[in-house]
Amino acid sequence: MLAIHYSSVNLSGTAREVFGLQVAIANWLKAFFRYGTPEKFHFLIGNPKDWSEVEQIAAEAGLDGKRLVALDRRYARENFANFKTIFRPDPHLHNILWQRQQLPAPGFNFCGLAHAIGGMETGDLLEKYCLAPSEETDAIICPSHAVKAAIRSFWDLYGDYLEQRFGAKFTCPVQLPVIPLGIDVARFEALVTPDKRADQRKKLGLAEDEVVLLWVGRLSHAIKAHPYAMFAAAERAAEKTGAKIHLVMQGYFVPDEAETMFKKLAADFCTKAKVTFVASDDKRFPDGLWASGDIFLSLIDNMQESFGLTPIEAMAAGLPRVISDWDGYRDSVAHGEDGFLIRTTQPPPGSGHALSELLLSGREMYGGFLGKSAMSVAVDIDQAAEAIALLATDKNKRKSVADRARQRAREIYDWRNIIPAYENLWREMAAKRSAAKKQWVSALPQVPDPFTMYASYPTAPLKETDRLFVVADTATIKKLWSHEINVFALDIMIPPDEATQLINAISAEGGKTAGDIMRQFPNFNTSRVWRTLTWLLKLGILRQA
Repeated sequence: MLAIHYSSVNLSGTAREVFGLQVAIANWLKAFFRYGTPEKFHFLIGNPKDWSEVEQIAAEAGLDGKRLVALDRRYARENFANFKTIFRPDPHLHNILWQRQQLPAPGFNFCGLAHAIGGMETGDLLEKYCLAPSEETDAIICPSHAVKAAIRSFWDLYGDYLEQRFGAKFTCPVQLPVIPLGIDVARFEALVTPDKRADQRKKLGLAEDEVVLLWVGRLSHAIKAHPYAMFAAAERAAEKTGAKIHLVMQGYFVPDEAETMFKKLAADFCTKAKVTFVASDDKRFPDGLWASGDIFLSLIDNMQESFGLTPIEAMAAGLPRVISDWDGYRDSVAHGEDGFLIRTTQPPPGSGHALSELLLSGREMYGGFLGKSAMSVAVDIDQAAEAIALLATDKNKRKSVADRARQRAREIYDWRNIIPAYENLWREMAAKRSAAKKQWVSALPQVPDPFTMYASYPTAPLKETDRLFVVADTATIKKLWSHEINVFALDIMIPPDEATQLINAISAEGGKTAGDIMRQFPNFNTSRVWRTLTWLLKLGILRQA
């Protein structure tokens, strides 16, 4: 039998600002209530608020409340012993593995579900899997292969520390199966009828021949995606094709002052392409704007992202996708068939210790750490513009790509297919449960270099052999650097006068490899140069061969 260890997901958030973790957990529970096989759904509950939320989510899923069973999770011997698996729809351990120590063998397996993987809190959390008496039949389900690689990277770093500190080899035994998150495909298909499309486009004032690039999600350069790549790609596609390109971004700004930054940047760099911002709680659009779009555009560059639910929703909504080749985003795309993946580049492993220090010292909070890390993650603007141009000028291509994506969404990402995968995993875990003596482990630091832990996220790191060219003139560079949104991470880059020397040296020779640049400026901090080069790539000042 299975029991769900549940904590509040704070469903009281406003319609304007709904956090992804809340949505992910609530939607997982609804899907489990609809497609799970238990006769009774057992929950280990900590307080009345937790139980009230479970009852609310069950009611929304249409589950008979009589099938719900609440158990007090403070009493491990009485309420844990009858279950083969304890599952949490997040990766928090609480004291579950220690409570297992109170039970006679073989006890239960623990299974968690990872979401975003980043920040000191995640380091603390993943460390606990090593400190606690975890076993090889325990698991953290990863929604993407990138999340699995990031967690394994952290545990490998932890193992290195233990060996150096104590002379002992240790590998966290917890398994990391990959099962994606799901969606209700039928719901999204119902949101994109011709009538809804006509209504939404009329309210937005869109002409029939305007090609809408749709973004859905938080509008934050610090904790979601820097918008410049999307603005520049839309503009270049409009210039290349002469098509009426209109980028519509629906979401909410975080922080509030990001609104001014986004709008100023769009006004400065989008003259042929249009950009419109729509609040996520705009009452004119109760069904969102999925029906209004022609192409889904999401050039994520942030380590806060881990899976990417909106690209899956776009599949079900019948939109061809142009998205970053980044973390879990890439898992949902067969490039050129049901979407387009756009190359990303970040510094090589070992170049981000200054960022870790920002977080560890408290000079930056998590959002600042994410934002400054992302400033050295570049998305290939030209490749994005080419993909947009192809789709914008070829309706048949748009339809064929979208049709393949929608079919894949039905076959893979519908909850009716995802929930059985969870139940199969739990059966396999139960069958392998061992009665062996529990293992006890020790401790370590928690904030690794982000470009090491997240080395699997980009298409590839920047390498010494990569050749770089200057593609922006002095006036454009000056204009780019005049925007605070583009220069807020200068404290982790080489100083502006040195960056100018670097740009001039590359320009004078008609391009240089990254290795040649390092050798030409031996007095520059190497890690700062790596971060600066990818920042210049991000802004389109440099181009990578």
